[in-house]
Amino acid sequence: MFLRNRAGDVRLVWRLLLLVVPFLGAAYLLRYVPIRIQTEVFIDRGLSESTALSRARHLILEDPVWSSIVGAIQGLFWYPLLCFLLKVVERRACSLRDLGFAPGRRSLSLIPLGLALALILYRGYFWVGSFFNQAAFIWSPTRLNAATITLMSLNFVTNGFGEETAFRAYFQDRLIQRHGLWVGIALASSSFVLLHLLIYRYSGLFLIASILLAAVYGILYVWTGSIYLVGTMHAVFNLVPKLLVQWPPDLGLLVVHGLVLLVVILISRWRVEKKGRLP
Repeated sequence: MFLRNRAGDVRLVWRLLLLVVPFLGAAYLLRYVPIRIQTEVFIDRGLSESTALSRARHLILEDPVWSSIVGAIQGLFWYPLLCFLLKVVERRACSLRDLGFAPGRRSLSLIPLGLALALILYRGYFWVGSFFNQAAFIWSPTRLNAATITLMSLNFVTNGFGEETAFRAYFQDRLIQRHGLWVGIALASSSFVLLHLLIYRYSGLFLIASILLAAVYGILYVWTGSIYLVGTMHAVFNLVPKLLVQWPPDLGLLVVHGLVLLVVILISRWRVEKKGRLP
């Protein structure tokens, strides 16, 4: 009963660990191994060990080309992990629908919608922030070449879609089945953001704003039944600040995400009351 619930299924907390722990291990190795190899290359060129290690870390972790290549591979790693859980733990087939990629033209049409919504939100962060004397929006696009921008885009797309597949199409779906719609969305959203604290350090405002945005993604995923919309929004949310070299103010993020979450909750409740179902 420690590993399984009364129905005989592996508990969701263990499934989450089986998903996250190997992913973090792979993410670490994808950076550690190239850094060690590049360090040896620099040492062979006559650099001291400390200087070689510093330059190797900068190349793999901060150079936009190398960090994007490593990041894109990392983002793709979610899919074999999810298929392992589906086939080995849950003993079922691993299909595109199980991964959140519902077929059909309607699903693909959600990609430009996600792009538009993410850009509107990005502009809204600065517009709201201006009311609180936060950083003003300045048009300052990056001067990186097209090939580098393409690699950066690939990195954020694979990670955006991969994370939404893992935490929305897989984890949130199962939380909703067990605990109900709103509790499932809340648990998935909180888990998704809090697990990021293992890697990143967030301010209090940004942490709350991120949980609110994750809840918005969770509701939108329930509405659409696929990750095309939320995966695109997630990717653009991370990519645009890099391309424009300007991160939105935390207070703007908090206010906008709170307002958007309120709107989608109200729409959801209205649809349930009027039609007995979500959009």
